[in-house]
Amino acid sequence: MMNLNWLSLQLLALTLWAVVAQATLQDKLTVRAFSNPHFADVLNDNQLERLASTAHKESSWLDIKKGELLSPVLVPRQIGSPGYRATQDLIVTTLGQLGYAISWDNFTTPTPMGDVKMSNIIATKNPSAAKRLVLAAHYESKIVPGGDFIGATDSAVPVAMILDIAKGLAGLIDKQTDSDISLQMVFFDGEEAFEQWTSTDSIYGARHLAEFWEHNPDPATVAALSGATEHRPELERVELMVLMDLIGAPDNMFAALQIPTADIFTQLSKLEKRLQSAEYIDRLYMNTAMPPGAAGVEDDHLPFIERNIPVLHLISVPFPKVWHKLSDNAEALDATVIADMSLIM
Repeated sequence: MMNLNWLSLQLLALTLWAVVAQATLQDKLTVRAFSNPHFADVLNDNQLERLASTAHKESSWLDIKKGELLSPVLVPRQIGSPGYRATQDLIVTTLGQLGYAISWDNFTTPTPMGDVKMSNIIATKNPSAAKRLVLAAHYESKIVPGGDFIGATDSAVPVAMILDIAKGLAGLIDKQTDSDISLQMVFFDGEEAFEQWTSTDSIYGARHLAEFWEHNPDPATVAALSGATEHRPELERVELMVLMDLIGAPDNMFAALQIPTADIFTQLSKLEKRLQSAEYIDRLYMNTAMPPGAAGVEDDHLPFIERNIPVLHLISVPFPKVWHKLSDNAEALDATVIADMSLIM
């Protein structure tokens, strides 16, 4: 992802502008609303306690040194590398065993390094459902001169967190009788620039998938609705996308980067306050002091918001100190932050 598009010396002016402009911008935006923007109070205190207890028991999956979902992806994952292939296998195997329908969005695209084969991975729990709640992250790591870049926060931890959510909530999801909405996981390829971040040298996978889904259903949807004579484009099924990036560093903080999903961010902040008040998490991570839209980060969400999809973009603002450095490895991670963010999600 590209660095923040606002300068610290202009922060005060930009903050004031955001407050004034928010209502005007919101009026101009026609983004579909998420159908349940008040989820912070859905669980009562007893249910929240049981959820926290379950998450604590399953925290070993995200153990930095030997967690079955995190440790295997704390390796260099440059496109085509052994670590990249192993990460693909982990995603497909884990979600396939949980009953998710797996789709591959394979394509070849021109890059500054020539034509490169890439693959987005899509996992859908109930492809026949009318609506989708999408959790997304990119899974490849950047090519960095001078060594093998791992990208522990960028984005090994988000990938592992998505798998943890799917595995930890498997029992509850399987009992879900409402077939109207399904959980869908998207793992983007080619988020990182090969050279300099530009509109053409970045977010290759997200751009390809958004364009394909704008006009076509996902293959898993077609297979699940094999008797249908017509299929809606997959994007029409997406109620909300939650894009996670740069998570796991001790200095993580998050802000409402998208005005249309600011209410959802507020609900997430209320939820984490309940969790902290009950001492289930160590600290607060949602920065509600920053006005919605006061900062912007170019990332995999862009092709989707351009197509009217609501996106909650959870990326650390400011970026972790290890961003795009070889030191973004297992030693840069904070186990408490990972456990807290996993519970919040």
